[in-house]
Amino acid sequence: MTDAQLRVSKGTLIQTVTVLDTSFEQPLERDIVLPDYCPDVFRILKCRVCPRAVSQSINGGRLTVGTEAVIRVMYLSENSGRINQIEQKLSFTKTLEAGDCTDPVVYAAAEPDYVNCRVVSQRRIDIRGAFTVKVRVEGEESRQFVTDAGGAGIQLRREEAVYPADRLTSQKRVTVVEELELGGAKPPVGTVLYSGCRIESTEQKVIQGKLMIKGEAAVELLYTPADPSAGGVETMRFGLPFSQIIDIDGIDESYTVTPVIQAPWCELIPRADDGSRIECELVLMISCTAVRYEHCGIVTDAFSTLYECSTESSGIRLTAMPSAVCAEFSQSGTLVYQDGTLGSIAFAGCEAGNITVRESGGRSVISGNLTFSMLGSDSEGTAVYLEDEMPFEFTADGEFINGVQTEVRSCSYQLTDEHTASVKAELAVTGQIAESSGIVPLADIAADTDAPVETDRRFAMKLCYADEGEDLWELAKRCRTSVEAIAQENGLTSDRTEAGGMLMIPLIN
Repeated sequence: MTDAQLRVSKGTLIQTVTVLDTSFEQPLERDIVLPDYCPDVFRILKCRVCPRAVSQSINGGRLTVGTEAVIRVMYLSENSGRINQIEQKLSFTKTLEAGDCTDPVVYAAAEPDYVNCRVVSQRRIDIRGAFTVKVRVEGEESRQFVTDAGGAGIQLRREEAVYPADRLTSQKRVTVVEELELGGAKPPVGTVLYSGCRIESTEQKVIQGKLMIKGEAAVELLYTPADPSAGGVETMRFGLPFSQIIDIDGIDESYTVTPVIQAPWCELIPRADDGSRIECELVLMISCTAVRYEHCGIVTDAFSTLYECSTESSGIRLTAMPSAVCAEFSQSGTLVYQDGTLGSIAFAGCEAGNITVRESGGRSVISGNLTFSMLGSDSEGTAVYLEDEMPFEFTADGEFINGVQTEVRSCSYQLTDEHTASVKAELAVTGQIAESSGIVPLADIAADTDAPVETDRRFAMKLCYADEGEDLWELAKRCRTSVEAIAQENGLTSDRTEAGGMLMIPLIN
């Protein structure tokens, strides 16, 4: 007797899906009037907009992103080579429609677009510009797939695969406040011209229900000395360790954790009573996604030897477990001073922006713009600021999933002649790469018991010609029999024919 009732068993596959991937431009306008303690403006060296995403929340499908933009104007006063700087901070809020999704994780980053600075008078500066905010929201989607089936003469094609069975998320904003001390040979801080931060290294450990993250932030400082008679600028670099415990209910060591740590805010404030000590306020945005992967025999095709049968594909192409990668490369640029002769260089930097990633033949092409900058002086000791932007493109092996992070790890420079400085940046692209397994699970199987397959039951065997290397599954499906029966009857040990020729095809009930 043959069981005519088809029984289908299913499992649940958890997918990370991007529900929103967009950007918007935030215009900014500011009329800056210099405070009484600032000297008059004689010449603008550089006007910069330093934007950052400082908060994000999602409620009822509406995403609210909070941003700030710090406007810094570096200038010289008349008959003085000392660099002055005025700073203004603007705050913005933007609401976007993100749609409903399960366990959303929000990634937001801001980068400068353009800025125009106009001196209205010696005490007044007009600023017009904009910055771009990139936003990505990832959610969770559950999909059913067939793990087993029996009855109704059903035959299954299985492939061993790894699939994401569960996903946990957590986001946390962390503020680290630390007092830093200058080296003994460094003069006290007068005006902070630039402060930056990047995450250099991290370690992670899963404890039951919690994730412990340790790391170090590299903090950079560019400043003018407090002594007005001291010329030039000074640089300093600090290593700031941090340690955080992130609550993630249900997490254990079976989960693969991917933390993304951003440092949108790093403010350095010299103490009024002691310029050799600096208060550092560092804000970290920590986003964690933990996925538990399971091994399973995935059903990718099915047919019935007794009835007409239909299958429904899940449309999901499974990938292998992702692995973290870091691809390093360098890029060089040239800065030219056309208004005189360069005397010295005090500081050179590089910033990456407008990053895009495209896939090409199993590889990832990362492109964007690099802005090289330099602060120094000419042969007469007058401060000089140079800047130039150039495109870059870098190709990495593998296909990145869920975006990449591109950071400038170091920047070196040298004078090549009296008008030219060469600048070289060391960059790193970090992210996750997962190769496609090519396996597409079935979402459902149905057998029509009212439509039996017409077969000639007078014969128990038939002959079939097969090409070399032909797939036994396709032969079995065409002849309405099983792979095991064909292999056993013909003494085959693999799922493909070893040589072309005639095969005995048993017709099973």
